[in-house]
This record gives sequence, C-alpha cells and structure tokens, in this order.
Amino acid sequence: MSTRQVIHQFNGKMTYNGQRIYIDKATLESAGFKPGTKFQTITDPSEHTVEFLVDAEGSNTVSKKTKKNGCIPVIDRQGKDIREALEDCDQIKVTFVQDRVIIEGMKQTAKVRSQAKSESNQLRTITFCAGAGISSECMKKAGFEEVAAVEWNPKEGSEDKFSDIYLENHPESVMFNIPMQQLKASDLPHAEVWLATLDCSDFSKASNGTKKQYHTMHLFMHLMRIFWEKPIHERPLAILIENVTEFEKVAGISLELCFKEEGYHVSKAKLNSLDYGSRTKRERFFMVASVYPGFLFPEKSGVKQTSIAEAGIISPDELEWVSPEESGTLRYFLERESKGISHNHHMTVFDVTKDAYLGTITKNHFKIQPENWIKHPTEENKYAYLKGEQIRALHQIDKQYYLGNSNKMVVECIGQSVCTQSFTAIAEALFTFLYKQNLNQMN
Repeated sequence: MSTRQVIHQFNGKMTYNGQRIYIDKATLESAGFKPGTKFQTITDPSEHTVEFLVDAEGSNTVSKKTKKNGCIPVIDRQGKDIREALEDCDQIKVTFVQDRVIIEGMKQTAKVRSQAKSESNQLRTITFCAGAGISSECMKKAGFEEVAAVEWNPKEGSEDKFSDIYLENHPESVMFNIPMQQLKASDLPHAEVWLATLDCSDFSKASNGTKKQYHTMHLFMHLMRIFWEKPIHERPLAILIENVTEFEKVAGISLELCFKEEGYHVSKAKLNSLDYGSRTKRERFFMVASVYPGFLFPEKSGVKQTSIAEAGIISPDELEWVSPEESGTLRYFLERESKGISHNHHMTVFDVTKDAYLGTITKNHFKIQPENWIKHPTEENKYAYLKGEQIRALHQIDKQYYLGNSNKMVVECIGQSVCTQSFTAIAEALFTFLYKQNLNQMN
C-alpha cells in the first residue's frame, strides 16, 4: 500500500475564490479515483477532516470529463459539510492512500490555542537560558508557576554553575542542564508561557564589530525549532523574549515573522530600566508574542530622583574606601580615563550621596574590569568598588535569594540576569493580560 502526502494552502487560490483545490489527475487515479468511480464522502468537523472513500454504493461519482490541464477537483468547499469541516483552516494536508483520499484541515497555532476552552487560570512557565533564575523569580512573583528551565552556557567552563544556583531557589522546577540544540520539544512539560532570556553576548559582539568567536547566537533558531516540534495544541499562549537592543536586528525580526506566520500577535519595545524605578541603567529589547491581541507593555513609573544613600540603599559608611596609591586597578583605570584612552569597560564614577542611579552593572566586575566606582562624598582621592551584596541591594533582589557562596558568584549571577524592576513590571502586565483572557474563555 503506497501513501503520499501533499500540503496545500487555501490562501491565494484563484479558482472559485479559493474554495476549490485541484490535484493532478494521475495522482488521484493512483488512489483508485478513476473517471466514473463511485465514492462516498465522510466529514468530521471536530477533527477538521474530510475523507473520500472508493465505494461502489457511494452517492458521488468521479467526473468523466477531461480537463485540458490534466487536473480534476478534489475539494469543493462550497459543499456545506465540507465547508463546516474545514472552516477557518489555513492549510490542508492531503494524504493519498489506496482507495481513499484523506484531507485534514490545519489552523494557525494562534487560532487553535485561542479557541481552546480554558479549564483553569493556571499559567505555567518554562525559561530558556534561565541563568541563576532571577527572571524566573520575577515571573513567580507576578503569579506564574515555573515548571521547567533550560540552562547551559558553553563559555563558562562549568556548565552547571548557574543551573545549580537556579535549583537552590527553584527546587520544584525541572532543570534541563543540556545545550538547547540537544533539547527536544517532547522533553519539555506543557507550559502556557515560554520565557527566553537568551545569552546576549554574541549579539553585542555582532553590533560592535568585536572579532571574537560566537558561541550562542544560534539559540534563537533552536527556540523556534522546539516551538515547531511541539504539537499545535501544546504550544504556548505567549512567548516573552528579553535581550540587548542589538538582538532585534539579528534575530528579533526573524522571530517576529515566524510568530506572525503562526497567527500570533506581536508587541515590541525598547525599555530603559530607569523608567521603571531601577537604580541601575539598562536598556533592553522586549518582545511578547501572544495568541491573544492587545498586550501592552506597562506604563513608565518614572526615574527615581532621591539619591542612593538617601533612599537607604547604600550608605557611604559600608563601603571600603581606597586611594589610587592603594589599588593598582583603580590607578590603571583613572590614568587611562585622564588620557582619553578607551577600553572594553568604560569606568564611571558616582557619588551615592548625590546620584539616584548608577550605570550598567555587568558580570565582568570579577575580571578586574569595573564599570562603576563610588566616589567619596568629601575625600577627593578616595573611591570604593561595589561588591556583590551592594549590587544586590541596587537591583532589589531579596536577601533570601541564593546567589552563590562568593562575592564573585553574586556579581556574576546578577550581571547575567534581567533588571528586576523593569522585568517584574512586564511580567505582572503579562500575567494580568493572560489571566483575563483565560477568564473570558472560561466564561
């Protein structure tokens, strides 16, 4: 028994306004549908299927008329039962088997997922490139339930460094400590939301011309591969993506097109963390692709005006003050700054008694490439270098959230994570949006 399959688009067919599909006559005859053959039609609207079965007692007859182009119609959607079975389907799969033709209507992911009757308001998440889990913690605080995470970073050497810290804080989740290219969709549990905070370093390199080896730029392609591997009814209701602004040109546009092809509604924004009350400056690209239309990013809450010290975040008394004579690293950067020499990480000096925020905090502090030194409010030649727990306070990360047992690890975990203020605002907006949509579906 031979089986052949062919996929057809309903869209763009000119004949009968797209209601009729033509199939090669020889192909149809190979399945037993020769001119004059009797057959019956069986439709199942619930499964969006139409079956043509060779049957001597059937009420239909294959036309004996010869078409100039050698084709005969297989589907005529003017028929009420066929039209009902294939209603709202964007594509059809035609399978030719001995003595029958099986037609299966296929809808876009968004149609299937948004039309499904919600049985509960449960909103579960899976995080890709979860790091130490700070983004997952933001999602949980917004109301989501994290069920799984993927974390593997080939640049770190110890591939379980961040995944171990993640599990300390999220023991109820399943951790996939494997490269995304080895991950299969069938491995992942069901979740209504996928969060992708993909490694950003390669996109930064691509924008600034840095000639370094790329390690993780391909991850966005594997995100879509895993998405497409999932059966349509198991795909997420929404996908939230966060990355550096350069991500949009390299990967964001491609992802947007892919999600729109699946019927998703896409919202994009470049947001500065300072506009959401953060004490550290960080501009990031965000994308939300949802089966429901109408998601809006949260309104800006405003830049903080009170100084860091006045707000009780960091006191000058808790910092370790040093002079250039006492710190070779400090002296090195100050000398380069005075000469106007640039380097990988531009050093900026702040006064916590006057300034309301600092520049970007990154994980590269431990590599002796600091970006932020604190200037003493009264002593001209004294500076302090931020440590992990002070950075934690700036990012408003709960003291109970485990970030490793060394200053180096605390700084790294925070540096490779999202900015909690802006990200929490987005997570809360997304949870409220999806919760209301699910509630409408239930009602």
